[in-house]
Amino acid sequence: MSNKFNDKNILILGGSGFVGSNLLKRFIELSQNITATYHTNEPKIKDSNIKWQKIDLTKPDLYKGLMKNQDYVFICAAYTKGASVIINSPMDLVTQNLVMNSYILENCYKYKVNKVIFLSSSVVYPEIEEVIDESYSFKGNPPEVYYPVGWMKRYTELLSKTYSTKIKNGFSSLIIRPSNLYGPHDNFHPEESHVIPSLIRRVVKKEIPFKIWGNGEDSRDFIYVDDFIDGLIDASTLEDQFLDMNLTTSQNHSINEILEILFEIEDFYPEIQYDISKPQTIKKRYLSNNKAKNLIDYKIKHNIHSGLQKTLDWYKANKL
Repeated sequence: MSNKFNDKNILILGGSGFVGSNLLKRFIELSQNITATYHTNEPKIKDSNIKWQKIDLTKPDLYKGLMKNQDYVFICAAYTKGASVIINSPMDLVTQNLVMNSYILENCYKYKVNKVIFLSSSVVYPEIEEVIDESYSFKGNPPEVYYPVGWMKRYTELLSKTYSTKIKNGFSSLIIRPSNLYGPHDNFHPEESHVIPSLIRRVVKKEIPFKIWGNGEDSRDFIYVDDFIDGLIDASTLEDQFLDMNLTTSQNHSINEILEILFEIEDFYPEIQYDISKPQTIKKRYLSNNKAKNLIDYKIKHNIHSGLQKTLDWYKANKL
């Protein structure tokens, strides 16, 4: 793998975010030619091989010095918030992401980037009970609660595919759809965090009463970030002109299961108060990772208990 990236110029957009930080931790072992961007969040990974640039990716006149001579561009930059924003004000996540992604892809083409990797999302998939593989990405509509965000992600995927397959001398592109990521460097902010960092923060703080939205039976495919990064880097070495791929564990766990593990780790056993009056997202979805297994021999190294233990330990060491 090192031969693939060692002499290449690597650009990681959103390098100070959750995925970007973890991707940089791995890439400093693979390449000496890394550029990473940040906007409002200060960089977390410092290394002599990383050239940091502070940039607002919604400003089109700032790209020339960024994209020129880049071989691989990883689009980890995104405006993201927690479930409450997705439910109550979803358009907050649409416009800025559409503008930013459009400019990024336009300039990747303009400055002749070789390969673009876009981190999409499983929200592009419809709400169905079957196991979901990549063929479902444009079947029907995304679930109602994810409709604006899902179509925003779909639009960027279509734009990537257009540059790769419909335009002369376009870049090759890889669309990665992770399941629910968690791990070190995640966002633990009370108003912005996703479900696992939110639960970890509250369990560590011994919150009483311990309230959760819904009945705790909603289930998701939770993937530890190191396992995701392994798959992301391996998939990036494939030579397809256009490829989409799920990176998931293909196993679901309910919120109640997650809480049971966290309570055990912290030796904290509060009574849970379920608030079924609060708005909720979809109940469950099952994602296939067969394509990743076939193409990159994808393997999951962390079960849910070990992943939660590592994440909780990191939170206590870095955020308290």
